[in-house]
Amino acid sequence: MDLVFQSIAGTQAANQGFGVSLALLEEARQAALSLKRGTVGDNVMYFETGQGSALSAGAHHGVDQQTVEARAYAVARAFRPLLVNTVVGFIGPEYLYDSKQIIRAGLEDNFCGKLLGLPMGVDVCYTNHAEADQDDMDVLMTLLGVAGVNFLIGVPGADDVMLNYQSLSYHDILGLRHLLGRRPAPEFEAWLERMGMLDGAGRLAPPERAVRQLLAGERRS
Repeated sequence: MDLVFQSIAGTQAANQGFGVSLALLEEARQAALSLKRGTVGDNVMYFETGQGSALSAGAHHGVDQQTVEARAYAVARAFRPLLVNTVVGFIGPEYLYDSKQIIRAGLEDNFCGKLLGLPMGVDVCYTNHAEADQDDMDVLMTLLGVAGVNFLIGVPGADDVMLNYQSLSYHDILGLRHLLGRRPAPEFEAWLERMGMLDGAGRLAPPERAVRQLLAGERRS
């Protein structure tokens, strides 16, 4: 399936700053649907949001960050998205000064996204010039896991080298699943099983088991 990725915000002026309008988003959605490459459903939009984007563009009209962010989720819902992801700490100390504010905003975003019925996830992250560190991200990740977040974003080594900010590593998310007894998404779990990467209890198997299974598959082919 082809996904249309776009950052969105909760006011018309802020969306214009991203170079989009509601009409353009609908045109993009129809273009993706016209390709007919999906096999299940018609959810072809992937939106990224984050508290502070409207404020940084001077397009918040005096409205507080959380309210404007919730309006962004209303925009997202109108287009039946597959994913909505809040990059909660990316904007940094200009609008989220420290770890306490980032943690609060991440929990707010998860709550508001679920309240609006969205497939909501969180990029637990911070910029290097914010008053936060990776321990703070572990706290937010754990709180979101307990709150039933739909998904978390991870990058190799928790370091996004393209955008120069810190996120979660794949092993952070794996450790959280083990801690809370959560299973991967069904499709991902099936792939992990085929690759020999899960043990009988649904935990990550020792690497040598996956290697043996891959080698056995090559010999059979």
